[in-house]
Amino acid sequence: MRILGIASDLYISSAALVEDGQVVAAAAEERFTRSKHTRAFPARAIDYCLSTAPGGLRGVDRVAVSTNPAIDLSVPDGRYAGRARWHPEGLYSVPNNLATLMDAPYQGHTTQILQTAGKPLQIDYVYHHDAHAANAFFLSPFESAAILTVDGRGEDCTALSAIGNRNTLTTIDTIPYPHSVGLLYGAVTQYLGFRIDRDEWKVMGLAAYGDPDSAAYKSLRDLVDFEDGTVRVDLNYFGYYLRPSRGAVSEAFIRRFGPARRPGEAITRRHHDVAAAVQHVLEDALQYLLVNLHQQTGMRRIALGGGSFMNSVFNGKITSSTPFDEIYISSCPDDSGTSIGAALYTHCVLLGADRGPAMTHNYYGPSFDQASIDEALARAKLRAPAVDDPAEASAHALAAGKIVGWFQGRMELGQRALGNRSILADPRNASMRDKMNDAVKFREPWRPFAPAVLAEDFAAYFGPEPAVPFMERTLPVRPEVQDLIPAAVHVDGTARPQTVTTDTNSLFHQLITTFRDLTGVGAVLNTSFNLAEEPIVCSPQDAIRTFYSSGLDLLVLGNRVLTK
Repeated sequence: MRILGIASDLYISSAALVEDGQVVAAAAEERFTRSKHTRAFPARAIDYCLSTAPGGLRGVDRVAVSTNPAIDLSVPDGRYAGRARWHPEGLYSVPNNLATLMDAPYQGHTTQILQTAGKPLQIDYVYHHDAHAANAFFLSPFESAAILTVDGRGEDCTALSAIGNRNTLTTIDTIPYPHSVGLLYGAVTQYLGFRIDRDEWKVMGLAAYGDPDSAAYKSLRDLVDFEDGTVRVDLNYFGYYLRPSRGAVSEAFIRRFGPARRPGEAITRRHHDVAAAVQHVLEDALQYLLVNLHQQTGMRRIALGGGSFMNSVFNGKITSSTPFDEIYISSCPDDSGTSIGAALYTHCVLLGADRGPAMTHNYYGPSFDQASIDEALARAKLRAPAVDDPAEASAHALAAGKIVGWFQGRMELGQRALGNRSILADPRNASMRDKMNDAVKFREPWRPFAPAVLAEDFAAYFGPEPAVPFMERTLPVRPEVQDLIPAAVHVDGTARPQTVTTDTNSLFHQLITTFRDLTGVGAVLNTSFNLAEEPIVCSPQDAIRTFYSSGLDLLVLGNRVLTK
């Protein structure tokens, strides 16, 4: 059974191919179009996924879409903006009219039959938060677990709690739009001079510089109520839900917190404190929902999904601040992962089929063999000598202070590169963080970088913590080793590590092992292979262009090493 999953008109559009419950291929559309966070229909991502299936589209048995238009079209607009994103005249490239769906009863999903040149193809439109829940639970190693999904908004809800058991999902409760802690975080992101749905990462990094107990925190906390297992936002202070839109925050918010920061304006202590305030209000809300869910279920394991769980700072605190002992967050809890989630929902819930294996890596994108790499270099009239051991060559370059672009194997799915489309550097030099921000990534100086750490050395840097395969949690770095990797340690003494094993990425593990043999440090600085405002590189051509557009010293493409 092959199921094509599609996520479109969402935060990041993507496509995935699931075969018998196992992810075969998946990629975000942005990597092919080079338009960061594109919401466009994922035509190129679909083409890539279908290229891995015998017979292409004819080899697909079913299609799953990670939004249910029947709900969006049947909910009255009222004064709430953004209700009917789906237009009755047609869905994407599917010619069937969707107007008949407006009267369909809500059952979590809606079906549609597309008559192709071959066989009829069923399309399942899956409730957005069900797709998030499926991504969280069916990719986890848990046979049963509580589930919580939280994001800005999906159809008519902003959060969902459920129980997962083998191949079933049972919804407990939802939080209705527009009461959204995800959109509250986004609104304050815009207030701080950044872009909503794009720059929440920046606020999370900036929050470490602020006072979590400032007057700004107390004032913002008063705008959010926690009661009866739900969260309610005082909408008088926000405008993200209004039509026509009046901005993410209202005049009442401005009177309460002061003038908004303009893009490019200097960042002051007040901005630090507001960033810390919204970070801690988000943490309060998520902690409340998790504690309440534990009280309802009694479960000790939790699978988490939705864009709010891209917040690695909070993720690192879950086991210490809630009753849950074990957590699972996939490499793609945001909207880009709902293409996988929708396909798994169809496979497990609608078809009642057995689950596939747990996600242990996110290398689901395109790969390029050495002949394709050599062709790209020849087309650019570049000479790059071959090396017998690219991992060893790269480790020696890193130990010598070089910054390396590392392009190997299949591209990662998700917003974090995990050793196949990475920029690598020496974490021992504190100035390397500024050098990377200034000359390579071209981004704000407070933004931290992450260490990729050998699994066997992980405890030496982070203590007895569970593995972090997807950089999904920020953890305190042991004080006695912070001076060994200063470029990877944030101002608050934390880092967002990636645990690297031989099973998931033997070549990357070999590189870090060789670096440890040279330096005594079993970690390297790892950031995604892209410049600011660009998606992570996909092809050799993307890597070459990025190499010559930045301060990278080396580019390692397969077994070729390109220098300037």
